[in-house]
Amino acid sequence: MSTNSKPYTDKIRAAKKGKDVRDSIADGIDMVSDENNTYEQIKKDVVNAKNEIDANVKANQKVEQDFAADITVATQVNTDLIANKKAGDTTNTNLVANKKAGDTTNTNLVANKKAGDTTNTNLAKNISDGNTLNDNLAGKLTQGNQLHETLTGDITAAGQAERSLEQDITSAGQAERSLEQDITSAGENKTALDGSIKTAGEQINVMTGLVQSATQVKGDLEKDIETANQTNAQLVETTAESVATLDAKGQEQVQAIIEAGGGIENALSNYFALRRSNKVFTTKLYKYTTSTSPVGEKLNDNADMICTPSTGITPGQDDYQQYGLFQHFTCNWHVDENGFNHVDALEGQVGFTKTGKVQVGEVTMGGWFGIEDVGDAVLYHYSAVKSERTPHPMKESINPDGTVSPIMIHGKYKAIDIEGAPYSSAGGAPANGCQAADAKDPVSYTGMVGYMHKLGAHYCGTTCWDLFYLQLMFIIKYATTNSQSIMAGCTSYNYQYNATVEETGVMRVVMAKANAAKFVVGSYVSIGEVGEATNKDRYYAYMHNLAYSVKVTRVEDVDDTNAAVYVDAPEAFDTTLTTCMSTMPWHTGSTDEVVGSDGSPGSNTSGIFPCKMQGIEWHLGAYDVLGNVFMDIVTGADGNPARDVWVCEDASLLTTNVTTAKSTYKKASAQVPYTAASWKYITEETTDIDRGIMIPTGTGAGSATGWCDGLYTDVGTSGQREWLALGSLYSGTPAGLWILDAYDGWSYAGWRIVSGVSPNGTRGEYQATA
Repeated sequence: MSTNSKPYTDKIRAAKKGKDVRDSIADGIDMVSDENNTYEQIKKDVVNAKNEIDANVKANQKVEQDFAADITVATQVNTDLIANKKAGDTTNTNLVANKKAGDTTNTNLVANKKAGDTTNTNLAKNISDGNTLNDNLAGKLTQGNQLHETLTGDITAAGQAERSLEQDITSAGQAERSLEQDITSAGENKTALDGSIKTAGEQINVMTGLVQSATQVKGDLEKDIETANQTNAQLVETTAESVATLDAKGQEQVQAIIEAGGGIENALSNYFALRRSNKVFTTKLYKYTTSTSPVGEKLNDNADMICTPSTGITPGQDDYQQYGLFQHFTCNWHVDENGFNHVDALEGQVGFTKTGKVQVGEVTMGGWFGIEDVGDAVLYHYSAVKSERTPHPMKESINPDGTVSPIMIHGKYKAIDIEGAPYSSAGGAPANGCQAADAKDPVSYTGMVGYMHKLGAHYCGTTCWDLFYLQLMFIIKYATTNSQSIMAGCTSYNYQYNATVEETGVMRVVMAKANAAKFVVGSYVSIGEVGEATNKDRYYAYMHNLAYSVKVTRVEDVDDTNAAVYVDAPEAFDTTLTTCMSTMPWHTGSTDEVVGSDGSPGSNTSGIFPCKMQGIEWHLGAYDVLGNVFMDIVTGADGNPARDVWVCEDASLLTTNVTTAKSTYKKASAQVPYTAASWKYITEETTDIDRGIMIPTGTGAGSATGWCDGLYTDVGTSGQREWLALGSLYSGTPAGLWILDAYDGWSYAGWRIVSGVSPNGTRGEYQATA
């Protein structure tokens, strides 16, 4: 900035006096000072402006750098967007194509569904027709088996006759050829003709003699066949007598020991002590991952042992009854106030009875067992003594105080109700929870707590140990897991048919011949006037209001299309076209006439008849609910509802309170898996040796593979379930010794659920000693 100084210099030059000169100079100096001050201020302002500009430039540079970086990122994003758009365009093109294909697939599915519906309708009809054919086939199969047995004998006899006849024909042929040679020689030589004729005559005589011999042989053969038939009948009778004799001798020996002093239990102890051996009976069952076949292999002392069940009075072969370990005696028993069970009397002794208010059982030697995993298979060992392979006593032989008893007892029959209390005795309909006036028994897990305790604090329904004994005996004696292939029990005898003729004051129901033929004489049925009801569940009282669980006495044709099924009802009744007859479970004692230890009154594999093993009756046509076991639904490791298994070992502690049960019962080591409300066949059984229970732990097999029996769990995610074993008269192929129906709540009772009375409700813990 510049200021014009000329006026000040001119004033100085023009000054005449000193004062004027001084004033002019002072004014000029002041002007310069003011200019200097103004300059400094401007300089300062310029510096400040410069600093501000420098800061702004630096900030702008930072912004430019950030902007450049953002542009780089934006450029990459733009590149990615272009690539993604290209991929999206391709995906969209594919989606359009897939949608078009999906539309085509949907069209095809609609068409396939329509075809499937038609196929399903046809299949339902085919299944219905198949069931009818199957029912007819079952009856024909039974007849066929009988005819097969007869035919086998006839074929054997015919074979012998054929061989004899062939020999006679051969001899006759030889004679004939000799005769022809002689005739030829006679034609060649007249001189020899007489001799040849004589020879021919002799040969004719020989042939005549041979024919007579053949006739004689035929007669002798017929006599031999008759003798063979008589011998066979005598053999059957002798075998049955031998079995009865063996039992009788055993009882005589026990009775002799009793008379010598010491009481019946001491006598049994001594009897079995004399028959204990160190034999180990072993069966090897292959794991499903190794072999899907249910057939195992008998090893050790079990090798070459044969067992086939009896059919009625026709005995099977039971090699095991020669050993004390498998011998058993029918007895009366009771449980005392401390949980110890006692034998009161043996069959044949004074005071013994099978009927009425008594408990009937089978007493046998206390056994020892072992279960050994060998990688590809599991070995099941059974012995009369403790050994390295059989280190565990059967739970039934462990007394409440932990000592081991030399004997063990199992209930022989399912419980029947007599005046409101359960008894394991013969001659009655199994106690059950249907609404018939003669039933309404509280047979469920929770119901049996109070029901069994009417007998005493330590009584219980069928225990897991009673079931395990049957399972183990079957594995040892028959070496297969397919129990229905040996003894099916009453698992396929589910029929319900209406009357076709109205009658008054009768003890029969007339129905179509084909339907009447399905009812087996000796089995049991209920008859009800259904009226307008459409539900034929046997649970309802009206299904039994004319006759409850009565025996079929005969079946007779009435006319060309109908037949009558007669029953031993307590009183006559009227029938209408809405009267329905239903098959029911067999009565207790239905297997008493079956000879030997194992078998059925009729075909063992028809699915109609009950059966017994080691003298214990089972498979009457109803599930067997365990009295000391319940299942609690929890979340399994796979996230699905699994079932914990809880076992009560002291019947006096049985409870219906879940919290109390979990604090006093013992939880098994394995869980029951989830089957999503469907039947699945078992591939694996896990045995909790301490708890004495076999638990299904794997599924995916079939009715003839793996363990051959079914497992069913519902879709519930909480709550308790009861353990239903064996199967009912409509269970079919899933039924058997290892079936588990885990669907019903622990308080459910119905016609299809029964149980036994067990002497083993309270058992102790075995303390192994070195």
